[in-house]
Amino acid sequence: MNIAFPAFFILILIIPGFIFQNSYEKVENTTIDKKTFDVSSSLAFFYALLIHALLISLLSLFTSININYEISLKLLTGSKSIPDADLSAIAANVPQIFWYFSSAYVFAFIAGKVFQKIIFTLNPYKSSRFSFDTPWYYELKGKLSGTQDAQLIKLSCLVDSKDSSFLYYGILEDFYLDSRGELNRIVLSNVQRRYIELDDADTLLNMMDSEQNTITSRSPRFYKIKGNRLILKYEDIRNINIEYLYITEEN
Repeated sequence: MNIAFPAFFILILIIPGFIFQNSYEKVENTTIDKKTFDVSSSLAFFYALLIHALLISLLSLFTSININYEISLKLLTGSKSIPDADLSAIAANVPQIFWYFSSAYVFAFIAGKVFQKIIFTLNPYKSSRFSFDTPWYYELKGKLSGTQDAQLIKLSCLVDSKDSSFLYYGILEDFYLDSRGELNRIVLSNVQRRYIELDDADTLLNMMDSEQNTITSRSPRFYKIKGNRLILKYEDIRNINIEYLYITEEN
């Protein structure tokens, strides 16, 4: 037997684990909770083992299909003494093998999405016991705790250009992370901009809100930017100030 075939067979056995892991760790076009390759591979192997155990149990309960574990072990170990009868059995069951692995891949994807939904439903906040370990998602979603669940988020972003710096102030509409789970860009609406270099100490003091001690948008130095959505790259942003707004009902 070709020495590459056992490696290929192991790969197609583990692929459901990678599919489940990738599906489980994705949310709203953002990549979260990225791990090293060794940890990721170990988890994928564990997930694949659970998926195959579940599917094999379902097959034995609801169908008459039986898996020949002896032939499977020979394929995994790369045995050179596979009888012709075993090879004929494999060839005769190619359609069933194809549908099994296809079902495993589809099931892994759907199961990942379902478990992700369950985790976010039961653990919606950063303070939750089984929350995802992601540096940006909960902060920019405003889901810090049960008492700090913001309905509206505003950002003040200090952005450096070639010769100057501008402060952009607007409502957070969306955000995107890169493949490493780091913030890549943010999308703001109803944006106002202010040129930082023209401000002196007295101007800044006049712009400070006496109650919340934050820079407000009432300064004449702010001017509204035309357009519906403004996209800012994180690499151009020096710092971000997050303002959480909560909607409360009054009797």
